[in-house]
Amino acid sequence: MSDSDQIIDSAELRELRDSFSGVAMPERPRLEAIAARGRAHRRHRRSRAAGMSVAGVVSATALAFAVTSANAPAPGHSTIRTLAPGTIRTTAFKIVKNPNGKTTLTLNPNEFLDPATLQSDLAKYGIPAKVTYGSFCSSEPAPAGFSQVVSLPPREAPVPPQSGMQPTITFNPAALPAGTELSFGFFQLTGGGQQASFALIDTSSYSCTSTAPGPAGPAEGAQLVYGTHPGPARS
Repeated sequence: MSDSDQIIDSAELRELRDSFSGVAMPERPRLEAIAARGRAHRRHRRSRAAGMSVAGVVSATALAFAVTSANAPAPGHSTIRTLAPGTIRTTAFKIVKNPNGKTTLTLNPNEFLDPATLQSDLAKYGIPAKVTYGSFCSSEPAPAGFSQVVSLPPREAPVPPQSGMQPTITFNPAALPAGTELSFGFFQLTGGGQQASFALIDTSSYSCTSTAPGPAGPAEGAQLVYGTHPGPARS
């Protein structure tokens, strides 16, 4: 290569370099800026994940509350249950199975009972019963043997509802005649107090009425008047 060619090449290189010097090249971000953007991105992701977790907890809590509310018992029904060996206790009654095979039912005078709950709990101790509130079921004629199956504490005179007594009824399931079950009809009395009527019924032949038995109770059975609940009669 001649000296003239080298001069031309050097001149062309300078011209080319000068032309590129006028072009603005993007500035590479500094390492600190890149690290800062990475930290901000991670914080955003953590914040979003935490928000979704809180939303999930709130939704689950709301669902649990809705289910609990939907299945909550109606006012006046038994809401507290304690099951111990030989004992079932609710706010409205207590059932105790005794070593002699007999079972006692104690009624809370200040609570309305749930008929389905009492009926189910009596069945746990081998006592078949039809329990109703606002009605009473009976058979005509009534099966014999009631006094061998059900007994109430003897009293010289009726105990008024205002006394707040807790009546106790004793059952002997072994004496229950075949093909029969107990009928319990509970009524709220006008002006306060409750009435419980008891009888034996034929499981294949009985009828129910919303009229409470008279003061004397069923012809073949027993009756209690107890409690202090005020307010209109419950249907």
